[in-house]
Amino acid sequence: MGKLLFVGVTCADVVINVDRLPRTAQDVVVYGQRMTLGGCAFNAFAVAHALGEPAVLFSPVGTGAFGDFVRKGLAAEGVPVLVENGSMENGCCYCFVEPDGERTFVAYHGADYHYEPAWFDALDMDEIDAVYVCGLEVEDPTGPVVVEFLERCCADKTICFTPGPRPDAVPLDLLERVCDLHPVLHMNGDEAMVLAGRLCGGAAPCCGDGEAPARDCGREGTDPAADSEVREMSGAVPGAACRGVDAAASCAFGDVPSAVATLRGRVQNTVFATLGSEGCYFDDGSRRGVVPGVATRVVDTIGAGDSHIGALMVGLHRGENPEEALACANRVAATVVATAGAHVDPELIRAAAQ
Repeated sequence: MGKLLFVGVTCADVVINVDRLPRTAQDVVVYGQRMTLGGCAFNAFAVAHALGEPAVLFSPVGTGAFGDFVRKGLAAEGVPVLVENGSMENGCCYCFVEPDGERTFVAYHGADYHYEPAWFDALDMDEIDAVYVCGLEVEDPTGPVVVEFLERCCADKTICFTPGPRPDAVPLDLLERVCDLHPVLHMNGDEAMVLAGRLCGGAAPCCGDGEAPARDCGREGTDPAADSEVREMSGAVPGAACRGVDAAASCAFGDVPSAVATLRGRVQNTVFATLGSEGCYFDDGSRRGVVPGVATRVVDTIGAGDSHIGALMVGLHRGENPEEALACANRVAATVVATAGAHVDPELIRAAAQ
């Protein structure tokens, strides 16, 4: 069995606890703060690493206090730094957490989001089975370098692409190029609706009455039985409103199953849309439905989606079907949100995966 490759950010998460977010020009008092290792790629990799899956983290590390923090943190985890960028300061993410556990990110993108083509030559792609990439890296100025790497070296690999929390900000031409590689897609329900709207057009609102019209985007909507099944599911699937993304972005589909079906037709691969405590909806072309979530007490939601895709990739890599892999991923994500910060004790991750 080969390895999983995680391409993306490792940064310092500065977690700041507040009673509520301030309005412009308003002051609030912080009642807790801490700094931990974070970043989408690291969070997903850390779950695979905890579960004993062979995995490689390809994450540039820069200079400055945040770079030093990341470098020392990775060394403590026994994770090598494959790319040192001595000419740029490392970034960080300020994670504002409110009492209900919801988080708001304000990120500084530094060396951790910068890529050079030659850096990828350090990878032995013959030992890689599957590759993780996030849209946050693709939207940054060197995003074309990441996409070119996928096109040049990963056409015969399983690509797991998560558009990230800003699917409306990723350049459309780069999104199209990634989708042309037939990746597995993983995102939350809100992001799925925005992504389907961007990739497949249309002016129907995100959340309105009536069914969004079918788009000419490879959607498998010609089978009345299949369409009926998706419509029946849609009434039970939350997330019809675009809460976590720009609601003014192009979002052509008013329910998660319709958006997921459209995206599955576009990439011709399995699409996963997380639904918070309700679990995760998936569509692999022959099967679709919700794998229920796990009840838990939410401390904060930092890293919930990252940990979910990390566990999901492990399960799929081990040959599990989507339902089996999702059941484990849901348990792992529930464990992460019940813990402060995204960097969770590996023993807790392993216990959740049992």
